[in-house]
Amino acid sequence: MILWDHPPRCLSPHVLPARSHCEALTWHPPRGDTQVRVVRWTCDCDPLFYELCQAGGVRFIRRTRRSRSDLTIDETDRRPAAEADAMWIALLHGLVR
Repeated sequence: MILWDHPPRCLSPHVLPARSHCEALTWHPPRGDTQVRVVRWTCDCDPLFYELCQAGGVRFIRRTRRSRSDLTIDETDRRPAAEADAMWIALLHGLVR
């Protein structure tokens, strides 16, 4: 028997809760890049969701926070793809926030 943690409509991964030894990422306002490709994303069923983005040969994580009256978007530093991919995996496993 399979037990679902989330409604069946959730097809994207969910971020695990932050672990006790979770490291803090540095978040900045968006740069306003005109050409951004979203490579991976988390489910947007919660008010907080993340996207792994690529722009100009580098990658970064975009964090979007929704409230009833506001939408706040922040981004991490740009990094080479291998570093950003490792940061993405750490985020999914609750090792960074």
